[in-house]
Amino acid sequence: MCGAFVYLHPEEHPDRSAPGFSWRDVVDDLVGQRPDLRSRFNIRPTQDVVVVFNESGQPVAKPMRWGLIPNWSKNEKMYRNTFNARHDRVAESAIWRYSLGRKRGIVLANGFFEWQKTGGFKQPMYITPKEEEIFQFAALYDSWINTRGEKIDSCAIVTTPSNAFMSSIHDRMPMILDSQSLPIWLESKITDLDRLRSLLIPASEDLLRAYPVSTEVNSHKNDSPNVITPISIAESQRSDGQLHLFDQ
Repeated sequence: MCGAFVYLHPEEHPDRSAPGFSWRDVVDDLVGQRPDLRSRFNIRPTQDVVVVFNESGQPVAKPMRWGLIPNWSKNEKMYRNTFNARHDRVAESAIWRYSLGRKRGIVLANGFFEWQKTGGFKQPMYITPKEEEIFQFAALYDSWINTRGEKIDSCAIVTTPSNAFMSSIHDRMPMILDSQSLPIWLESKITDLDRLRSLLIPASEDLLRAYPVSTEVNSHKNDSPNVITPISIAESQRSDGQLHLFDQ
């Protein structure tokens, strides 16, 4: 799964989008209008995230609620655990199938967190690209109208089984698009679900690195560079208190 990630938008960010589809300018514009989306170290479900998608051949960036609400839903609260979309269910489940065929995008991230079980302790690990590139997570999105007539754009991050590197940390990981798969995923004219599903494979294990971080990340209230600072596992266990994932 992917239940917490990091997105930072410093000026020196390289543009890792595919040739002919550059998202850098539209993301710059969005974070200029929404400074709260610029530097975030502990993004959690139900918060707004930066989503980029293709509209008539042009990149568009929008803030969307992380946790997809299908357009046909009658109740927002029915879908509390739709922040991840499993690769093996996206073409079958009514929640995902419409978006897979029509509403695909990417969520930008510098890294993500998973909790590695070591005995009775869950050690938070930060997973990030080896070369300090930015991740482009495959995403599905939709728009829902609530009872007040307000439109809520929302999204989910697609997950795959873990690759060999990630398997010792967690059994699933976000789907990370590369320069070859990105333009296919974002091409709105492609609606063949089997072709789209064929893209949903684990990222290369050579892409990633991971290191332990403080249990401060266990609480969504802690949103600072401290949560991505490397520490020793012994130090993490000494500092562990009563914080748990999605603590309120």
